[in-house]
Amino acid sequence: FNYFLTKVRDCPATHKALDSIYMTDILHPSLGKLTSTLQINFMVELDWLTMNYEATKTDHLPLVILYGAENPDLASSNLASNIRAVRVKPKYPYGTHHTKMMVLMYEDGSVRVVVHTANLVPDDWHNRTQGVWVSDRCPKLGEDAGSGESPTGFKASILRYLKFYEVSALQQFISAIQ
Repeated sequence: FNYFLTKVRDCPATHKALDSIYMTDILHPSLGKLTSTLQINFMVELDWLTMNYEATKTDHLPLVILYGAENPDLASSNLASNIRAVRVKPKYPYGTHHTKMMVLMYEDGSVRVVVHTANLVPDDWHNRTQGVWVSDRCPKLGEDAGSGESPTGFKASILRYLKFYEVSALQQFISAIQ
């Protein structure tokens, strides 16, 4: 079902378990050559996140980050030129932005969606058990291929969700999923 738990530093059995995964496994070139990524999360530690991209030699690629918690590093005008960070402030007074999701785009036009329970901070990925669902790579559909919708309506749901943000930086990901 493509459901994994994160590798846990103090639990060596998870380090090589087939059902355990780490951020660098998700970004690894063996899963396909990435062209652009979207990280949606509440808390983001930029140094830790970019370290994972550096480890997989994908740190030069376009990276869009939507985040919820106030973060001076992401609000800075000194971000690398390939990183665009947008703080999401809920439209309603009693809410918070708490999504934890990735959209990964590949050179062949395919897209992968990852939904997980971890913030993008080292504490959540190093020594805590977190859940990670990783979609198969969804190929770009030809004009005669139909809608590509699943029986669950996942494609329509994720498109509606991404469009609700009303953030122009998401348009490339919305277009790739459509």
